[in-house]
Amino acid sequence: MRNAALICAYNEEKHIREVIERYFKYLKDVIVINDGSSDDTLDEVKKTNAKIISYKENKGKGYALKKGFDYAIKNKFDYLILLDGDGQHEPKEIPKFIREINKGYDLIIGCRRKRHSDMPYIRRATNFLSSLSLSIKLKHKIKDTQSGYRAINLNFLKNIKLKRNRYDLESEILIKIIRQKAKIKCITIKTIYRDETSTIHPIKDTLRFFRILFKK
Repeated sequence: MRNAALICAYNEEKHIREVIERYFKYLKDVIVINDGSSDDTLDEVKKTNAKIISYKENKGKGYALKKGFDYAIKNKFDYLILLDGDGQHEPKEIPKFIREINKGYDLIIGCRRKRHSDMPYIRRATNFLSSLSLSIKLKHKIKDTQSGYRAINLNFLKNIKLKRNRYDLESEILIKIIRQKAKIKCITIKTIYRDETSTIHPIKDTLRFFRILFKK
């Protein structure tokens, strides 16, 4: 199977080059979406061997992910491992995802440790609420709905129409792929929290999640 890393980057000039090089230790192909960065992110990405998709206007993570999905499907990749460009996701975890891919799982979610971690309290609270609500609504237990560290079988994405353009796309994928009876596995991962300001709005993005979840 052809597997690749997919990184959506917005103003990540401080970390992106190091992050990409570390991912190359575990995967042959790395795809980077430069989501209209206004700093030197694109210049830093160009110093690596990553495949680059870039546009000038920031359009949101969901839009960037869909661009990456289209590219990967067109180029006949089988699975994508989705990672952040800020260094929060530990590349050493990639072999865990690949092991589960080889077992035939369609969606592997990196579930973050909540206890004894540096995850901000508001993020813990909104993640708990959204994870509990989704598990009840869809009758499928998911421990971490807001984790962006995932592996996904592209065959499922070919049959799903995705509409969202921001962080809520990750929730849209999760909900729709569960409804298609995908084989799902959660694995425990470590997350590195730095002092950078997150572009995720815990309240607004959680509300977007609930609009998707309860939309008929």
